[in-house]
Amino acid sequence: MTEVNASSSDVRKLASALKKYQEETKQVGKRVDGAIRGANWHDKKKDQFETRYRDFTKQIDRFMSSQVEEMIRSLNDLARKLEDIERMRM
Repeated sequence: MTEVNASSSDVRKLASALKKYQEETKQVGKRVDGAIRGANWHDKKKDQFETRYRDFTKQIDRFMSSQVEEMIRSLNDLARKLEDIERMRM
């Protein structure tokens, strides 16, 4: 049997930190969107910048919705298994 050297609470803290990262990234993105919309700058360069920024945010959104969500799920699953092991040890 493989020895496990982790606590469920630490694994849950990591999952929580990832969730917070995900939420904070969304909030920062909303602030940047507002700044772009509110910028008094109207020319081809702004249009190019805005297009590049929109493409970048789409990539971030895909990463957040697939990779980070999966990481959070995996960590929570691991924490549940660790809790079962911790209960058996008591």
